Amino acid sequence: MNGKWCLIIAIVSGIVGCDRGSQAKAPTAAPVKKLEEVRGNGVIRGHVTLEGTPPVMATISNELCHDHATPLKEETVVVGSDGGLANVFVYVQGLPRVDAMGFEPALLDQVNCRYVPHVVGMTVGQTLRIRSSDPTMHNVHYTPAKNEARNFGMTRAGDEKTVTLAEPEFIPVRCDVHPWMNATIGVFDNPFFAVTDEHGQFEIRNLPAGSYKLMARHERYGMMEQPVTITGNAPQTIDMTYRQ
Repeated sequence: MNGKWCLIIAIVSGIVGCDRGSQAKAPTAAPVKKLEEVRGNGVIRGHVTLEGTPPVMATISNELCHDHATPLKEETVVVGSDGGLANVFVYVQGLPRVDAMGFEPALLDQVNCRYVPHVVGMTVGQTLRIRSSDPTMHNVHYTPAKNEARNFGMTRAGDEKTVTLAEPEFIPVRCDVHPWMNATIGVFDNPFFAVTDEHGQFEIRNLPAGSYKLMARHERYGMMEQPVTITGNAPQTIDMTYRQ
């Protein structure tokens, strides 16, 4: 047996075949509204940028993945040619919790020994499908502050598990077998959120009239906020800038 597989077996011993969850304290139920009661015609779109020279992201050899795996780039800071910052959660604070019954499931996949997407957003009570598309062993391990912790193995391509999360928070996810694998799950009270694309752009639709805070959250650069007032259906453009 070669060293690669000895290491993998040592790491995941006792994980595969079990799903270890914490005994999280049941949260106090928040009032829930139907989406139709909240939805309006407002639209916010914009651009999140990083000012300054972005840090150099390491190249990951990926040699502990499967035999046909290709090298990877670390994804902590992903900046486009125009300075747009990818993988930023942008969301509207000040709106009520919404019943997620009937929402399409969100998806977090494992492809070429990385999580895809690197950040995924979902609504409280919505189903999250966690899948492995890799012909190798992974374990999905997260320890939230407000939700139940989970740690379960996936041993072959096509393995899938569904979970739901009961409280809003940002949850880091890792694979103990491949320590460079990490992602963030953003859990929100309602679907009024977006994740910036590779150009740093975002759009949030169907906002009701009112005064709120527009929040941005990046895994390295943290939180930003900006007041916003929705008065009608004319789209608003709001740009936000992180600085090194």
